[in-house]
Amino acid sequence: MIILLNGASSSGKTSLALAIQHLSNEPWLRLGVDTFVEMMPHKYLPFGTKAEEGFRFIPGKNDKGPLMMIEAGQWGKKVFSTLPLTVNLLANHGNNVIVDEVLLSEKDLQNYINACYSHKVYFIGVFCDLSIMQEREILRHDRAIGLSNDQLRKVHPEARAYDMKIDATNQTSFVLASSILDFINVNPNPQAFIKNHKCH
Repeated sequence: MIILLNGASSSGKTSLALAIQHLSNEPWLRLGVDTFVEMMPHKYLPFGTKAEEGFRFIPGKNDKGPLMMIEAGQWGKKVFSTLPLTVNLLANHGNNVIVDEVLLSEKDLQNYINACYSHKVYFIGVFCDLSIMQEREILRHDRAIGLSNDQLRKVHPEARAYDMKIDATNQTSFVLASSILDFINVNPNPQAFIKNHKCH
């Protein structure tokens, strides 16, 4: 099985994935964009000497505060494009996988559908109030200020279908993880990937 968590930066996806791993009676592997970022040389990351080839931050501002856009370079796009294929490979070998993702375009989602269509995929939208995500960016030292403000407008388009939507604004990660595992237990045939596939 695959659980694909999609939401803006600082919406609580990583904590949720860790909670699912802890609560589930089955073993789950966890990976996502940050897994691949950690594998990249520092000089290809934002503010590095080769960030334009990896990925870089572009700051801005709107009426809700600072914005921080991510722009991937040629090598960065090549690296990130392998994430859906990696998830599929792990699932092909009998592993349950939790994916922590920020799908900012329909093409990003389509890449997962194309790669993982043969597996049972639970596509879950992780929502959170912007003010809470902005607070987390300030209090945690590993976040770029403004990422959530930029991504919130793009990560949950109206036409996108989910098997389940959760709001991580006020609930604990364990409560939300338990609700996801309960949902999986009573819904053996997730439909979101099929619905999203028909839209393309």
